[in-house]
Amino acid sequence: MKSLGYRIEPVNTNEIKKIYLELTNRCNLHCKICYRNNWDFRSFDMSDELLSKILGEIQSVEGLESIVIGGIGEPTVHPRFEEVLERLKDYPIHVTTNGTNLTEERMTKMVKRVQTVTVSVDGMEDSFQKIRGEKLSLIIENLQRLQQIKKDMKSELPKLDIQFVISKDNDDDLLAVIDLTKSLNADCLIVSNLIPQTEETKNSIMYTLYPTENTKGNLNQIRYYAWKQNVNIYIPAMALKTERRCDFIEDVTTFITAYGDIVPCYRLSQNSQEFVFGRKKMVKKYRFGNLKDKGLLEIWNSDEYRKFRYTIYNNHYPSCPDCDLVEGCELPKKADEDCYGNGTSCSDCLWSRNFVICP
Repeated sequence: MKSLGYRIEPVNTNEIKKIYLELTNRCNLHCKICYRNNWDFRSFDMSDELLSKILGEIQSVEGLESIVIGGIGEPTVHPRFEEVLERLKDYPIHVTTNGTNLTEERMTKMVKRVQTVTVSVDGMEDSFQKIRGEKLSLIIENLQRLQQIKKDMKSELPKLDIQFVISKDNDDDLLAVIDLTKSLNADCLIVSNLIPQTEETKNSIMYTLYPTENTKGNLNQIRYYAWKQNVNIYIPAMALKTERRCDFIEDVTTFITAYGDIVPCYRLSQNSQEFVFGRKKMVKKYRFGNLKDKGLLEIWNSDEYRKFRYTIYNNHYPSCPDCDLVEGCELPKKADEDCYGNGTSCSDCLWSRNFVICP
């Protein structure tokens, strides 16, 4: 199904370019700024039966360019994590991790099987301890060891990316994290913004609706410092811009949760609450089917999922943050409908505005 002048799908309906595979929603940390804090879910590992089915289903997908092993939880706590790496050895694998659970054996297998690993470092010693409840020294030791194992095995992979979620609680640490990125010989530093989940954190954001001279000056300082240190850095938007781009849709991506649900993205994978420029918003999980009942490509090609991708790709949904009526409107309080008649709304999505960046 196509519409003149608009893309709706790849020509090949068996084609998915990127799959997020959430082995578990459990995590061994309880980070202060994590968007899990207000998500409505129970801790759950993907079952052996479901995992085996998914690994088989992936074989039917064409054009697969990346499998991201991550999600809400910490993937290395799943008992079959290393087996999954082996089963998916023919695909480019990207692992997102907090870096605390990287044993010697696990890192050796990652060097053999993983193309990219992204590790969260949200500040230096004091900030990191306050945010993550863990010592930064553990992460540094693990990553130094990972780089040494790569050297010993004469491998350039996996590429190491550092991710830093910036807020008013840790922004003073960013230049030092750039230094750390360089010292670890990491490939890049990805800076993302905070998604407030609580009243306590809603005023901790660094981004604003409209650009300010102070923000511009700070961004220039950060870019210049990273350039001097020869560190590749990705910086998010710090003020609202007209352009909207959903990477999940643009990159032809789907997300498989630990329950086997097929959802479009991180944001719509669980019931939750968030604060968008101080406004409280309830977000409802939006799934298109479950792999216990249907096949992956059957769900991917369903009318509902195709219509959703078409709507988001072509920007057929409103923009709440810069709407003149937002303060008096009831619709932005929830994400299950909008003024364009969409049943699930992305009108307040911080990812699509490039405030939030995901691997």
